[in-house]
Amino acid sequence: MTGDRHDAAGSARRIRREKMTAWWGRNALWVAIGGVLLMFAVFYLIALTTDPGDGRPCPPDKVCGYVR
Repeated sequence: MTGDRHDAAGSARRIRREKMTAWWGRNALWVAIGGVLLMFAVFYLIALTTDPGDGRPCPPDKVCGYVR
């Protein structure tokens, strides 16, 4: 077509890699913030599921969370 340049293709003609690169360029800050929040959520869930105990030693006649 007249005036149709190959390097000026519209967004519908872009390849997938170009689309993803453009998306990451526009949303990099939000992806980083979401990643940090996700990391905090995972650490919080790990802290909830682990039992730190009360700091007292285990009596000899009791098994405290491990097999002797």
